[in-house]
Amino acid sequence: MKLEFKLNPEQNDLDFIRDGIKAYNRMHLPEGEVNAIGCFARDDGGNVVGGLTGEMFNNTVFVEYLWVDAEARTSGLGSKLIGLLEEQVKLHGVTHLYLDTYSFQALDFYLKLGFEKVGQYSGYPAAGIDKHFLQKQIV
Repeated sequence: MKLEFKLNPEQNDLDFIRDGIKAYNRMHLPEGEVNAIGCFARDDGGNVVGGLTGEMFNNTVFVEYLWVDAEARTSGLGSKLIGLLEEQVKLHGVTHLYLDTYSFQALDFYLKLGFEKVGQYSGYPAAGIDKHFLQKQIV
Protein backbone atom coordinates (compact mmCIF):
# COMPACT_ATOMS: atom_id res chain seq x y z
CA MET A 1 0.00 0.00 0.00
CA LYS A 2 1.24 3.47 -0.88
CA LEU A 3 0.16 6.58 1.04
CA GLU A 4 0.38 9.98 -0.60
CA PHE A 5 -0.42 13.60 0.11
CA LYS A 6 -1.54 15.76 -2.82
CA LEU A 7 -2.10 19.47 -2.97
CA ASN A 8 -5.01 20.09 -5.37
CA PRO A 9 -5.72 16.43 -6.08
CA GLU A 10 -7.41 15.20 -9.24
CA GLN A 11 -11.18 15.70 -9.33
CA ASN A 12 -11.82 12.00 -9.93
CA ASP A 13 -9.94 11.13 -6.71
CA LEU A 14 -11.96 13.70 -4.76
CA ASP A 15 -15.21 12.37 -6.24
CA PHE A 16 -14.27 8.76 -5.42
CA ILE A 17 -13.74 9.59 -1.72
CA ARG A 18 -16.92 11.70 -1.51
CA ASP A 19 -18.99 9.00 -3.24
CA GLY A 20 -17.59 6.38 -0.87
CA ILE A 21 -18.53 8.27 2.30
CA LYS A 22 -21.94 9.21 0.88
CA ALA A 23 -22.68 5.52 0.14
CA TYR A 24 -21.65 4.58 3.67
CA ASN A 25 -23.77 7.37 5.17
CA ARG A 26 -26.85 6.29 3.18
CA MET A 27 -26.74 2.92 4.97
CA HIS A 28 -27.17 4.71 8.32
CA LEU A 29 -29.49 7.61 7.53
CA PRO A 30 -33.25 7.50 7.04
CA GLU A 31 -34.61 7.29 3.51
CA GLY A 32 -35.15 10.60 1.79
CA GLU A 33 -33.84 13.04 -0.74
CA VAL A 34 -31.68 16.06 -0.12
CA ASN A 35 -33.41 19.08 -1.66
CA ALA A 36 -31.78 22.41 -2.42
CA ILE A 37 -33.67 25.36 -0.92
CA GLY A 38 -33.44 29.11 -1.39
CA CYS A 39 -35.10 32.31 -0.22
CA PHE A 40 -34.44 35.47 -2.22
CA ALA A 41 -35.12 39.19 -1.87
CA ARG A 42 -35.29 41.22 -5.07
CA ASP A 43 -35.46 44.95 -5.61
CA ASP A 44 -38.02 46.59 -7.91
CA GLY A 45 -35.74 45.88 -10.86
CA GLY A 46 -35.67 42.16 -10.11
CA ASN A 47 -32.09 42.19 -8.86
CA VAL A 48 -31.23 39.94 -5.92
CA VAL A 49 -30.33 42.08 -2.89
CA GLY A 50 -30.23 39.22 -0.41
CA GLY A 51 -30.99 35.60 0.10
CA LEU A 52 -30.13 32.32 1.64
CA THR A 53 -29.41 28.88 0.28
CA GLY A 54 -29.15 25.49 1.84
CA GLU A 55 -30.27 21.88 1.89
CA MET A 56 -33.36 20.22 3.32
CA PHE A 57 -33.20 16.58 4.40
CA ASN A 58 -35.83 14.75 6.39
CA ASN A 59 -36.76 17.08 9.27
CA THR A 60 -33.71 19.34 9.00
CA VAL A 61 -32.41 22.29 7.01
CA PHE A 62 -28.76 23.30 6.81
CA VAL A 63 -28.39 26.95 5.82
CA GLU A 64 -25.23 27.05 3.76
CA TYR A 65 -25.18 30.74 2.88
CA LEU A 66 -27.07 33.86 3.95
CA TRP A 67 -26.09 37.13 2.30
CA VAL A 68 -27.61 40.61 2.30
CA ASP A 69 -26.27 43.43 0.15
CA ALA A 70 -24.31 45.97 2.21
CA GLU A 71 -26.88 48.71 1.53
CA ALA A 72 -29.71 46.53 2.87
CA ARG A 73 -27.97 45.37 6.04
CA THR A 74 -29.60 46.60 9.27
CA SER A 75 -32.91 46.90 7.38
CA GLY A 76 -34.31 43.69 8.87
CA LEU A 77 -34.00 41.83 5.58
CA GLY A 78 -31.88 39.03 7.06
CA SER A 79 -34.46 38.42 9.79
CA LYS A 80 -37.23 38.39 7.20
CA LEU A 81 -35.36 35.81 5.11
CA ILE A 82 -34.90 33.52 8.12
CA GLY A 83 -38.57 34.03 9.00
CA LEU A 84 -39.64 33.09 5.48
CA LEU A 85 -37.42 30.02 5.61
CA GLU A 86 -38.91 28.87 8.91
CA GLU A 87 -42.46 29.43 7.69
CA GLN A 88 -41.95 27.53 4.45
CA VAL A 89 -39.90 24.57 5.66
CA LYS A 90 -42.32 23.83 8.51
CA LEU A 91 -44.80 22.94 5.74
CA HIS A 92 -42.36 20.19 4.73
CA GLY A 93 -42.04 18.77 8.25
CA VAL A 94 -38.78 20.50 9.14
CA THR A 95 -38.24 20.89 12.89
CA HIS A 96 -34.61 22.00 13.11
CA LEU A 97 -32.32 24.51 11.38
CA TYR A 98 -28.53 24.30 11.40
CA LEU A 99 -25.88 26.74 10.22
CA ASP A 100 -22.41 28.05 10.91
CA THR A 101 -20.91 31.53 10.90
CA TYR A 102 -17.46 33.04 11.30
CA SER A 103 -16.56 35.38 14.14
CA PHE A 104 -16.44 38.33 11.70
CA GLN A 105 -19.93 37.56 10.36
CA ALA A 106 -23.24 37.32 12.19
CA LEU A 107 -23.10 35.36 15.46
CA ASP A 108 -25.07 37.94 17.45
CA PHE A 109 -27.66 38.20 14.65
CA TYR A 110 -28.38 34.48 14.80
CA LEU A 111 -28.45 34.39 18.60
CA LYS A 112 -31.08 37.17 18.59
CA LEU A 113 -33.18 35.03 16.23
CA GLY A 114 -33.22 32.18 18.75
CA PHE A 115 -30.37 30.06 17.46
CA GLU A 116 -28.27 28.30 20.08
CA LYS A 117 -24.49 28.09 19.77
CA VAL A 118 -23.54 24.42 20.07
CA GLY A 119 -19.88 24.43 19.11
CA GLN A 120 -16.88 26.32 17.83
CA TYR A 121 -13.63 25.85 15.98
CA SER A 122 -11.01 28.26 17.29
CA GLY A 123 -8.43 29.64 14.88
CA TYR A 124 -10.28 28.38 11.81
CA PRO A 125 -9.94 29.03 8.92
CA ALA A 126 -7.05 31.23 10.06
CA ALA A 127 -5.50 32.51 13.26
CA GLY A 128 -7.72 35.05 15.00
CA ILE A 129 -10.94 33.79 13.38
CA ASP A 130 -13.42 31.35 14.91
CA LYS A 131 -16.17 29.32 13.27
CA HIS A 132 -19.37 28.98 15.33
CA PHE A 133 -21.98 26.23 14.92
CA LEU A 134 -25.62 26.98 15.66
CA GLN A 135 -28.98 25.25 15.69
CA LYS A 136 -32.59 26.16 16.26
CA GLN A 137 -35.70 24.12 16.92
CA ILE A 138 -38.64 25.60 15.00
CA VAL A 139 -41.56 23.42 16.13
